[in-house]
Amino acid sequence: MAKKQTKELIGKPDFLLSFIETAYIFIQENVRSFIIGAVIFVVAIASVYGYVLYSRNQEEKSQATLFQGIKSFEEYGQTGKQESLTNAENVFQSLIKEKRGKAHKIARLYLATIYNMQGKIDNAKPLYQEVMRDSSGTILQTLAEQALQSLEKK
Repeated sequence: MAKKQTKELIGKPDFLLSFIETAYIFIQENVRSFIIGAVIFVVAIASVYGYVLYSRNQEEKSQATLFQGIKSFEEYGQTGKQESLTNAENVFQSLIKEKRGKAHKIARLYLATIYNMQGKIDNAKPLYQEVMRDSSGTILQTLAEQALQSLEKK
């Protein structure tokens, strides 16, 4: 009985070998299409990789700019120099205009705080509301809510 099964298995072609042979014949018959498909695949992978590198670089730039704005804001808090506050305001406004990465959400919160400090309540409220709307479930939303509540108490 075992000899019969062994002879049947030997008589059947190997699945892997037949698949490789079929694929080889297909590629030979469709070389041009295969090369075009391979080139398209490589270009697509390179494009995705390039975009990821580009977006990571943009995020790093926006984070560095945000850091400069926060540094100027803290400098104003320590020294009281109006120049530092103006610099921070300009940095945060530029980040908001560019809308790169996640830094523009934080910049909105800081800019609203600066407007609040300057007494520009009409400019601060919409920014706090935007932060609340765009940052649901985060600490930014909580901070914006607290700031709006304190504005309404005034």
